[in-house]
Amino acid sequence: MNGEQLRLLSRMKKLVKEGKRRFQIRRDRDYLQALLEIGISENDAWEYVLGLNKNFYVPDTKPNYSVNGEALIFKRSVNGTLAYIKLKVEQDSRGMDETVCLSFHKNAYGGIYEM
Repeated sequence: MNGEQLRLLSRMKKLVKEGKRRFQIRRDRDYLQALLEIGISENDAWEYVLGLNKNFYVPDTKPNYSVNGEALIFKRSVNGTLAYIKLKVEQDSRGMDETVCLSFHKNAYGGIYEM
């Protein structure tokens, strides 16, 4: 994780603390169901986001090259399950920045995580 990515994570956390956050609605996955499968609520998920640091970062093998900026991917243990977390900063309908959780679900390549 480079310095620019660390600054982006810090900015994301600040936005989360300010309540400027949302989960992305997706066609392929119900984020509420995904959180339930891990055994957490939306508020719990945001608390896990606030606890992210460079040690949980993993490089994005399929980066989203859009004008909206870079997404950051993390993997960490949540209730004994390896969770995949993908975050991005986007603008809301008023043009204000917010942290968007694109993914928060069991890691597709294995469920149990030993720390």
